[in-house]
Amino acid sequence: MRSTRKILIAFTGMLAAAPLAAQSGGTIELGAFGRYTKFGKTLATDLVNNLPADNGFGGGIRLGVFFMRNFEIEADASLTKVDGAVALSSVRHIPIHAGLTYNIPLGGKLAFLLGARYVRNNYGNDADFQDNGFGGVAGFRLGPLRVEGTVDKMTDDDPNHGTYHNWGVNAGLSLLLGGCNKSADGVTLSPTSATLDRGERMTFTATATRCGKSTPVTWTATGGTITEAGEYTAGSTPGTYQVTATEPKSEVSSSATVTIKTPPPPPPPPPPPVTLRSIELTPERASVKMGESVAFQVRGINSDGTTRALSNCTYTATGNPTQSGSSFSWTQPGNYTVTVQCEGMTDTSAVEVRLEIVIFGANFRFNRADLTPAGLDSVRVAADSLKKYPDIKLRLGGHADFVGTDAYNCNLSWRRVKTVQAALRRYGIGDDRITLVEAFGEAYPVPDDQVPEAWKQINRETRDKGKWWDRRVDITSGQKPEGMTACMPTTP
Repeated sequence: MRSTRKILIAFTGMLAAAPLAAQSGGTIELGAFGRYTKFGKTLATDLVNNLPADNGFGGGIRLGVFFMRNFEIEADASLTKVDGAVALSSVRHIPIHAGLTYNIPLGGKLAFLLGARYVRNNYGNDADFQDNGFGGVAGFRLGPLRVEGTVDKMTDDDPNHGTYHNWGVNAGLSLLLGGCNKSADGVTLSPTSATLDRGERMTFTATATRCGKSTPVTWTATGGTITEAGEYTAGSTPGTYQVTATEPKSEVSSSATVTIKTPPPPPPPPPPPVTLRSIELTPERASVKMGESVAFQVRGINSDGTTRALSNCTYTATGNPTQSGSSFSWTQPGNYTVTVQCEGMTDTSAVEVRLEIVIFGANFRFNRADLTPAGLDSVRVAADSLKKYPDIKLRLGGHADFVGTDAYNCNLSWRRVKTVQAALRRYGIGDDRITLVEAFGEAYPVPDDQVPEAWKQINRETRDKGKWWDRRVDITSGQKPEGMTACMPTTP
């Protein structure tokens, strides 16, 4: 008796240790149970077959196989002895069930059972009858404990009892053998992503579980190499790759993404040193009167396009001018060159020094083209000056003030310039010295800001109707300014 009790205690402990998660493919269930059967009422009327006339208790065993997780094909057989329909008789009832059961997990070790059955009833002892039917089962599994209700429907339509239902309650213990706890199976990989430079190393770690137990993993990788310890070395080709840890038996795996960075472009070469590319002397061309000063400036143009001021530059000029730093003035008319040298570079500017004499309106009578005696003296003095420079060619330009019409003033300015030309000829300046004779009427007056206040006072005192300084003839060796146009006379 004590041995039997010890066996039962050990069996119960084994069942208690069987986790619900063991209901995976390949698991075998072995169990024993007690059964209470409530037989269909019509069986008690079947005196011919002497079928059960009362309900009863019995016991049975079951065998099941999980062909996939939570789905089980199982069969059970039980034995119940009850009184038969015939007086003083007994009936042995052996039902055999076979079908499919779905174990619905409810958490922990609890599961709800739901299944369908084929049933074969064997009635023996004082009875001799078999029939077939179908039924269902619903119940609970809590660890090793299994409790369920069953219903069997018999449809043989035996005229002695017709269609009937047997109801039952099973309660017992089950042992789950084989299989494994796959609920926690998997591989956890850390880190799940990484960004590395070419050749950079990183160690990945992985935890693998199979059938509830920790197992080692195997490592594979793309884009680089990985050791058995999970140390990954990035390859030389930029891109996105994977590191994979796999549990070898279950082939469950987990992967991490590895990005191998594109190396930054090499730094650009340093810019070439900024050097002086050229120098620029301004003004590039200048036109001044004798004795008038002109100032020059020079700047450096660098190789990068920037400019800078230059110092320690040397200025020279042709024509023996008077020099003050970068300013020059000449006492002789002619065309000269100014040269500057800076840091081994040279630039030049051209200077025209004009011989310029103006025969002003004080030498002409108002509204007249003939010269006054003082005017003749002015032309004589001009001719004496011109004789000092026999190689200098001259240009004559006649002008009038604003009083009168444009046509009248044009004709007047022409008569005046011709008068001066004739006077110069009289004093020894031949026409071969004169390259151009023109008249401009009132088109080109002396700018007001260049008129001295003393000249304006003369106008006020003499009550001059015009501006005497605009009644003039210019004698110059300079080039005619661009855009300056002579007027056309209407009379000879």
